[in-house]
Amino acid sequence: MIQEKYNRIFLPFIFIIDLLIILIFYYFCISNNQLIDFLFILFSWTTPSLYFKSFQIQRTYSIINALRPMLLTMVVFFFIYFLFITINIFPEVQIKMHILFILSIFTILLSSSVFRYIFFYRYRLKGKNTRYAILLVDNIILDEFEKLKRDALHFGYTFIDYYKIKKNYYEQLQKLFQSKRIDLVFIKNTNKSIIDNISGFCDENGVRLKLLLGFSTSTGQRAGLDHIGGFPIMDLRNEPLLYLGNRLLKRTIDLILSLISILFILTWLPLLVKLAQIVFYPGPLFFVQKRIGQNGKVFNLYKFRTMFHSLDSTNAERGLSKKTTYFDNRIPLFGKLLRRTNLDEYPQFFNVLFGSMSAIGPRPHMVGEDELLEKHISRYRIRRFVKPGITGWAAINGFRGGTDDMDLMRKRTEYDIWYLENWSIWLDVKIVYRTIWQMLTLRIPKAY
Repeated sequence: MIQEKYNRIFLPFIFIIDLLIILIFYYFCISNNQLIDFLFILFSWTTPSLYFKSFQIQRTYSIINALRPMLLTMVVFFFIYFLFITINIFPEVQIKMHILFILSIFTILLSSSVFRYIFFYRYRLKGKNTRYAILLVDNIILDEFEKLKRDALHFGYTFIDYYKIKKNYYEQLQKLFQSKRIDLVFIKNTNKSIIDNISGFCDENGVRLKLLLGFSTSTGQRAGLDHIGGFPIMDLRNEPLLYLGNRLLKRTIDLILSLISILFILTWLPLLVKLAQIVFYPGPLFFVQKRIGQNGKVFNLYKFRTMFHSLDSTNAERGLSKKTTYFDNRIPLFGKLLRRTNLDEYPQFFNVLFGSMSAIGPRPHMVGEDELLEKHISRYRIRRFVKPGITGWAAINGFRGGTDDMDLMRKRTEYDIWYLENWSIWLDVKIVYRTIWQMLTLRIPKAY
């Protein structure tokens, strides 16, 4: 349930490097290689590696616990490998070559696992790769907090301090959030009504809330909970995309969709759009606009330009222009066609490829619009927990496009929050299917 920046790129990279090491040593140690042999090696390593997560850098003080996933993966891999030798799947070579192959990958992969663990262990203890947290308590022993603080640093959390919950805790929290950067709130030993109120406050401010439970870590482990500093931890919101495996799966699909779209659509579509622009509304091919992304970060969103190029373009690129309307005279006929088919959004697959967006997620809003909405819509900032998308659950259900109707924006926000709390790969497949159908039938809601 712990989400870190390096998970999107670094962990898949580790998995691929481990796999390449095995394939390279197999190629040089075992002669008479055939494609089918590499496929069997691929299966033999990938299956236990994904199950035991040998590529993940364990957050633990024990190097034995840190190496356990790699050791278990290698044990299963060796068993499968020798099983395939026994049934003559692999080429007949001297047994010493098989032993050389096994000893080589055992030494190199185990050494690389030790190096990765030590590197990240020291990296986190320096306070890097971290998020800032506070602890709210009725009462706590100072030694308990120091232990929690030390352990949390290794898990990527830096505790600023702990605060006793007072009668005016709401005002206390407001002052804390105004004066300090706070990414998470931990709460321990308090009553239900206070937890509910603090949960609502954290939702309004787009901050995750975690509950430190008052029972043993062994009980917490049996319940499948994380634990820090001797306390089991429970997240107060279900977020499937906090799990590494789900994020890897979603990121893999994003990369596949973006590469397919770029290779098969964006190699010729920009030429057609540019020709039409030259004829009907001259100016730049792309429209680049500041939008609000995951965790409130501003990024550049790419679109095909669909409006006449004007002096207002600078404000529009900064995300401060007025919203489009149904009979907007800034949009020429060809621009309306691009919008009706959603083809103007296609360049956003570059955003997906670079990692600032996902193919599926809440639609990102302009900077000015986003700042306005977060002041008027309850729990609005929660939608920033996930990457924005080219299409999404709210979009396919008709909640898209610019509007000044706050009731509609509240409904859109509810759909976005429902998506991040109920994400599944099949939900993404459903959204993609419905988006393609709406594009083909020109039934995209509010595409103006």
